[in-house]
Amino acid sequence: MKLLCVGLLFVICEPVEEPMPAQTMIAVCPVIAPWSADYQKRLAAELRRLPPASALEGAVAEALSLRDQARACAAGR
Repeated sequence: MKLLCVGLLFVICEPVEEPMPAQTMIAVCPVIAPWSADYQKRLAAELRRLPPASALEGAVAEALSLRDQARACAAGR
């Protein structure tokens, strides 16, 4: 078996000293549909009928918190 050496090819790259473009971040806030007064009254009445510390009560509390965060996001834009 004969070995044939073809040589090595070296490529030299110089770093490009171009400035990076400025990046702009845009916040995308979810749209919150308003709840009517009647719906809020119905929701409150249903929540009062739930057993203490129910899972549904926790889920509604989380939903209200997320709505507050979305409103704050929209107000901060």
